[in-house]
Amino acid sequence: MIHVFETVLALQLQLQGLLSQRFAELFSNFATFASGMLVAVGLGLVHALTPGHGKAVIFSHFLGQPGNILAGLRVASLAALTHGTIAVLLVLATGRVISPLGRPTGAGAWVEVVAGAIVASIGALYAVLALRGLRRRGTPSHGHGHKQEGSQTPRSVLAIAMGLLPCPLTIIVVGSAVARGATGAGIALAAGISIGAAITIACFGLLGIALRRAGVAAASGHVRGLMRVLSWLELLTAILILLLGLGMLAGSLGRMR
Repeated sequence: MIHVFETVLALQLQLQGLLSQRFAELFSNFATFASGMLVAVGLGLVHALTPGHGKAVIFSHFLGQPGNILAGLRVASLAALTHGTIAVLLVLATGRVISPLGRPTGAGAWVEVVAGAIVASIGALYAVLALRGLRRRGTPSHGHGHKQEGSQTPRSVLAIAMGLLPCPLTIIVVGSAVARGATGAGIALAAGISIGAAITIACFGLLGIALRRAGVAAASGHVRGLMRVLSWLELLTAILILLLGLGMLAGSLGRMR
């Protein structure tokens, strides 16, 4: 596992180096622009495999809540777009928002605190709805209820909350481009990074959807038992989202000390 992580980091550094060579000439011709954007998308794909980016939260959400492929793609795209946009705005607005590791500092660090609080709050809301569903299914009058109350919770808010954590790589890329007087190129390449990250994040969301559907298909002949299992699954994934949000919150507060 450590070897895989080291390989991912090495590939990310290699792609990042290739990207930095394209700042000045990105808009010189179509071929240069296309190759630069391709490298940016690849960098986003690889970078999103590193820890963070809301993969665990989004996977847990779709494992515990009903969803379809379109919803998975939409949530991943929204999270990645917000993730990259916040990073670009922080660089353009403050200029000095990064530590040597690319993490936001100063006012930018409060964005991470807010994101963690939102994710924890949504996890708590999911848990309350799941507990309510378990109680209802435990009574005779609601024993055959199939309505997924939790599915009405604001999925897009969860995606935006995950995206509020600014992308350290995008901060570094855009910051380097701005320092070289190539702000437009930095913003364009940041968009490419976001597209690549969205693809990777979407794979985790779609995996959650696939596993949930596989479980439903396997237990399709036992409707009552299936509903009970799904209710407990919703509760467990809600608790996981709550814990992930609290972990994000504690980590961001710890870095501010």
